[in-house]
Amino acid sequence: MLLVSTFIVTFIWDIILRIMSENYDKLPFFIQEYKFIKYLIPYFQKHTILSAALIAGFIGSTTQYIIIHFHEFPKNNNEILYFLLITFIISALYGFIIKASRLFPHLEESYYKQLGVIKSMIHDGISGIIVQLTLIFLYNL
Repeated sequence: MLLVSTFIVTFIWDIILRIMSENYDKLPFFIQEYKFIKYLIPYFQKHTILSAALIAGFIGSTTQYIIIHFHEFPKNNNEILYFLLITFIISALYGFIIKASRLFPHLEESYYKQLGVIKSMIHDGISGIIVQLTLIFLYNL
């Protein structure tokens, strides 16, 4: 169930990112400072809403599969911080798998190329944390 939930949450966050990138010039200035949203514009132009969201869902759920082998999904508040640390590290490193696989050339040539190695690792790590925090929130409802 966790992998399916992760797929759905990542799928939805990807659609939100797409809407933000397509309306980049209309976003508040403080959000425009996060250039990664702008870097996604050419990527989203190469994919339909469905195909980009499916790719994101696949990447999110396969990353989650690896994460839960290092730390199970937190059952209480005492486990959350360590779980998020593991999530950040694995999500940051998963970008190397994405690039090495060459399965996502549009992502590589637009987003990853613009960000560079360190920034892409940071952004991938933060993306993982955002998905996990969303899941933790939803599971605690």
